[in-house]
Amino acid sequence: MHPKFPHLFDPITIRSKVYKNRLIAAPTMFAHSIFTIPPMKENVYRMVENRAKGGFAAVSTGEHPVNAEEGTALFYEHHMDFTKTEGPDFEAIKEYADRIKKHGAICYFEFCHEGARAEHNPPYSPWGPDGYVRDDGVEVKALDLPMMEKICNDFYNISAYAKACGFDGILVHGGHGFIMQQFISPWTNHRTDEFGGSMENRARFPKMLIDACRRGIGEDGIIELRFSAEDGVEGGMTIDDTVEFCKEIDGLVDIIHVSNGLKWAGNQTKTFSSFLEPHGINVEYAAKIKAAVTKSKVAVVGGFNSPEHCEEVLAAGKADFIELARQGFADPDFPNKALNGQEDSIRRCVRCFGCYPGFCEHPTDIPLFEKLGPEEAMKIYTPFAMGKCAINPNSGFGWYPETMPQPEASRKVLIVGGGVGGLQAAITCAQRGHKAVLVEKSDRLGGTMNFTDVDEDKVDIRNFKNLLIREATECGTDIRLNTTMTKELLDEVKPDVVILAVGGKLVPAPIEGVENARDVMAAYYDLDSVGKKVVMVGSGLTACEVALHLANNGRDVTVLCRRDMMAYETFGYYRNALLDAMDARGIHQMLKTKTLSIAKDGVTVEKDGEKFVVPADTVIYSTGIRPDAAAVEELKALAGEIPVKVIGDALASGKMGDAVRGGYMAAMEIV
Repeated sequence: MHPKFPHLFDPITIRSKVYKNRLIAAPTMFAHSIFTIPPMKENVYRMVENRAKGGFAAVSTGEHPVNAEEGTALFYEHHMDFTKTEGPDFEAIKEYADRIKKHGAICYFEFCHEGARAEHNPPYSPWGPDGYVRDDGVEVKALDLPMMEKICNDFYNISAYAKACGFDGILVHGGHGFIMQQFISPWTNHRTDEFGGSMENRARFPKMLIDACRRGIGEDGIIELRFSAEDGVEGGMTIDDTVEFCKEIDGLVDIIHVSNGLKWAGNQTKTFSSFLEPHGINVEYAAKIKAAVTKSKVAVVGGFNSPEHCEEVLAAGKADFIELARQGFADPDFPNKALNGQEDSIRRCVRCFGCYPGFCEHPTDIPLFEKLGPEEAMKIYTPFAMGKCAINPNSGFGWYPETMPQPEASRKVLIVGGGVGGLQAAITCAQRGHKAVLVEKSDRLGGTMNFTDVDEDKVDIRNFKNLLIREATECGTDIRLNTTMTKELLDEVKPDVVILAVGGKLVPAPIEGVENARDVMAAYYDLDSVGKKVVMVGSGLTACEVALHLANNGRDVTVLCRRDMMAYETFGYYRNALLDAMDARGIHQMLKTKTLSIAKDGVTVEKDGEKFVVPADTVIYSTGIRPDAAAVEELKALAGEIPVKVIGDALASGKMGDAVRGGYMAAMEIV
């Protein structure tokens, strides 16, 4: 029995397969991406292998469509023949199983049929419970019995294929609005035949599919069914519906994997939890299902990032397994670290959606390629940005750490600046055998991220910042606070390389009366002096997040935006969550509004050709951080012939992940 996590590390056997713990690496990335985007192939394999190596009891591939006809999926261009169990395609899929099993983990192959929501693939049409014309003009055909039998045969073929590849089991994706969920939900199933009406009838076709899977994977193969607890829309499937469905399939599947919502409304229906939502968002749903079934085990996914929380849920009997998805990018060694008493060193997912940006859902958003243009958009939303973690710089597709040159000798490195970029540089230097001296001009480490000490929404980032401080200290970095880079310091340290991580500077807006406004950090470090009625000049990511903090602390906040959308530079699920929270906290948002001048008691603006004053007790500006070019050049000159690397906001304004990655890469390049 593990002293800290006895339930988490309690083995369990299902169909003769031993789960060494209760942690399952949930699917991330499409399984077919190894064909669709060949340069990503090795990284996708490593993604699952690293999780198996990291100690997960079971690891799943990402989803793969069961066919390339009526059930095809996004980016599925390489059409597989699942009756052919030999050749390059077979070996490519088998590679997943081989890499996972090599490290003692149970391996799953995940597949799906999106039913009425499948990608349109002429001449084929999507099939669903009901016939109708979708919002995009695509006709959906209502399934009849021969069509159902065709899909059952596809489920059988892909299950048998998985068995032939060496997978221990299959993860059948029936949730997120896919075909099984469409039959169970009263929102999408209006049939009056034996496949509609009562739960017994609505469950009939899903049970046919499960039966086909069982015949394909065999009696010794594991079937895990991923299913949503609720649709998350008015008139949709509720947890009560799902509980009744789970009673129907109790024992037909080995594990019921509880997720939530709809794929195409992933933020709005809580399919993917954001930093503004509780960890373990689906736990209470899972608990209701577990109380209703007697034969199937229950797994739950939804924003878990700590072994302590996993243990708590298991100990309370609310689930049998915990599924981790994005956490697998943040730290694939999560299980081993918890097992070995190193849980404090786990890099715990901050749910920033860097690894999976998602799609436009907010009514004011537009596709990133239209918003920023192809060149800038591809920096954010490209296959090679997928899987890139803000807090784990050793991540991202197309990235292979072993290709970096190995150090030829231990170097002396002077790091100037103790923010997250400088701290990560120090940690990586130590890992590479270098000796780092880190100087910080203030009396504490953490830099800009110290605002998280008071921001209630940023607890996870606070924990990450503190982890970096602890690791940088414990790895032997010579840390000197209240210290700047001087000629005397350079003469003493005699560094081989200097890394400048000095951050940027807040840029006041060129607006008349800006001296009457306060910079955005005042909301964190001098909150008591911020009045009850606040006007925020600026509407970028920082402005919106600070507005949330102010609103959470009783301020009446108005955000002025010159564009037609808030948080213009953000995209997808993060932006959706941010704006939904702004609405929920009552933040006033004035779009297409030009700020003309600032006074102590308000801001003069122009909107729709009309000029007027927005009253305020306090005016705050948030108009961006820019590199302090003069300061950087001065430090470079001081360094003289010593090589200098500039990272983070000192190089270009960016996000936390940019600074972390910059510090990591700067240290990796030192030979």
